[in-house]
Amino acid sequence: MSTELSAPAPSTQTEMELKTTVPITEELISEVLEPYSHKGCRYLLDAQYGAGPTHVMAYGNFSIAESAYIRSTGHFNAAELMICFNQLAYCAFAPAVINKQIPAVPGYSIEDFFDNQLPAMLIKRTSSRFRKPINAQKFSARLMCQNFRVVERALRYLLIPCVIEFWDDNGGAASGEVELAALNIP
Repeated sequence: MSTELSAPAPSTQTEMELKTTVPITEELISEVLEPYSHKGCRYLLDAQYGAGPTHVMAYGNFSIAESAYIRSTGHFNAAELMICFNQLAYCAFAPAVINKQIPAVPGYSIEDFFDNQLPAMLIKRTSSRFRKPINAQKFSARLMCQNFRVVERALRYLLIPCVIEFWDDNGGAASGEVELAALNIP
């Protein structure tokens, strides 16, 4: 995938727009992450997002006090990377859908989003890289999804290439590339 997160200081209006974010309300985050509540694995504390005709981006702060699926490994691992990616991506796309900021899917409503959140938003491909262990108690992430395109096959879907970077205050670092497929689009 060719999506890049790390970039030089913005020099054009388009690059500035890619870096502009606003907070996502706790009310919306709680509603979006409700599927994670019954297992006690809401890891996203707060987030902000930005969106334009060709991208959705977000920043989030996380804490994994106790893993929902395994005894503590003492560090952020691959399974938690994907859970955190999902949580930040869901939270970034919800306000973009509400504000009709994704022209590739005109007419897609927040009701459609919630109806399809679990059954029709799929991870098509993923890869991850861990450079230095991240303290799971307190870390952050930056998500960039861009170059959306509608794929017309047996199942019509929106292909969403994403890149995510994670870090902590001690130099911990990990990253991932994820291709999403959003089914049931108008």
